[in-house]
Amino acid sequence: MRHALAKGLERGGFRTVTAATGRGGVELFVAGGFDAVLTDVRLPDLSGLDITAILVEMDASVPVVVMTGYGTMEVALEAMRRGAKDYVQKPFRVEDVARILTRAVHESRLSRENRRLRALVERRLSPEGFEEVEAELAALRRGAGANGQTPEQSGEDGPMPLREAQRRFEVQYVEELLAQTGGNVAAAARLAGISRPNFHKKLKTLGVDSHRFKEAARRGRLRGL
Repeated sequence: MRHALAKGLERGGFRTVTAATGRGGVELFVAGGFDAVLTDVRLPDLSGLDITAILVEMDASVPVVVMTGYGTMEVALEAMRRGAKDYVQKPFRVEDVARILTRAVHESRLSRENRRLRALVERRLSPEGFEEVEAELAALRRGAGANGQTPEQSGEDGPMPLREAQRRFEVQYVEELLAQTGGNVAAAARLAGISRPNFHKKLKTLGVDSHRFKEAARRGRLRGL
């Protein structure tokens, strides 16, 4: 089954590495470079449930999918409790496994990117990090890539799409603060943990109008009357 799954997943576009035992799988995992792990519950040496717990503790960002053919939802639920991202019950089709793995990898990447963007936004909005990140983005806008290429020339997931994603995230962030404070810039700046002038600067850079939120809050109060 291991070899059949590997061949089927490779036909679906995956690159696979297989191990015949749980310990062998852990040794491969230690070497790194995996986007996801697929493990059976019953292995020659260790339980797949134990393997799941070990791998999640080592790197929780790599999703683990557990295969179980022993018919009880309790096993699947226990796998999830130990950190598995998903499970698949036997008998199954390779296409089902590929679909579950694809979804798990996609969600894991989105989660990592969201955490990275949130960290960048929080750092940029902090008093200490604002100027530093502004300088970094200015260098990127000048096309100062590490390899001498502009972002458009790199052909990789470069700064241009990242900057746009960051901008949209920042717009959402400051708009949420303004919505919470009814357009009160000083109060929103306090929530963000930055000075009012820096928050004003951020609003101007992002093109966000605080008056729109003040007007919405005023209309809301009038409706309440």
